[in-house]
Amino acid sequence: MAIPQPLPHANEDAYHLAARASKATFTDAAQAVRENPNISGRAKAEQIAALYDAHIRETAQAYQRLTDRCRARLEYLEGLVPVGPGIPADTSPADRAVLMTAFRAAWDTVKDTDRDGRARLLAEAERFDDDAMRRAVLTFALDNAETPTIRGWTALHLDQKGYLDEVGGLREALAGRGIDRAWDMQDFKPLPKPQEAYDWRLIADNPNAQPGDTGRMVSPGVIQYGGR
Repeated sequence: MAIPQPLPHANEDAYHLAARASKATFTDAAQAVRENPNISGRAKAEQIAALYDAHIRETAQAYQRLTDRCRARLEYLEGLVPVGPGIPADTSPADRAVLMTAFRAAWDTVKDTDRDGRARLLAEAERFDDDAMRRAVLTFALDNAETPTIRGWTALHLDQKGYLDEVGGLREALAGRGIDRAWDMQDFKPLPKPQEAYDWRLIADNPNAQPGDTGRMVSPGVIQYGGR
C-alpha cells in the first residue's frame, strides 16, 4: 500500500484546482446559455439549473476527496508512533492475555509517576527494547498532551520532519479549523445559486410554465400557465 504523501499547498493541490475549475466552467457555460437567442427562457432555466447541480456535485466530491486524503495521511502518521497495547490481530487468546497484562502493568507504572519519571521509563524502554513500557509511556503522553515526550521520541525515531506540527495541522483541517481554512472556504464553497435554478425548481413540473410565470387559478386547485 502506497504511503499517503503530505498535502501540497492549495495552489498546487489537484482537488483545490478541480473546485476552482468547476466554478470557472459553470460561469462560462451559464453565460453561454444566457446569451443564446435560440432557446426559450424555460430551456435556459433547465440547462443552467443542471449546470449548477453539476457544479455543486463536483465541488462536494473534490472536498470529500481532499478530506479522505487528509484523513489517510493522519492515520498513517499516527500509526508511526507505537501507542496502545499494539497486539496483532492474529495473536492467540493466550498470547493476547499475556501481552495485555504486560501493557496494563506498564500503564499502571507510567500513570503513577511524574513527567521526569516517565522520561526515564521511556529511555529505559528504548535501551532494553521493552515494547510494553514504550507503548505505555507514549500512549500516556499522547492522551495527556505531553508534547515534549512525543516530540523527543519522534525526532529520534522518525524521518518525518515537523511530525507534530503536521499531525496538529491535519487534525485542525479535519475539524474545520486551522491556517488553511481560508483556502478551503474560498475554493470549496459553491457559487451562489443562480436565479434560473430557483425558477426551474418552481416550473419543472409544469411543461407550459416559463420562468417568472406564476400562472393563474382557473378553478379551485387548478393553475393555468400562459406559456410566456
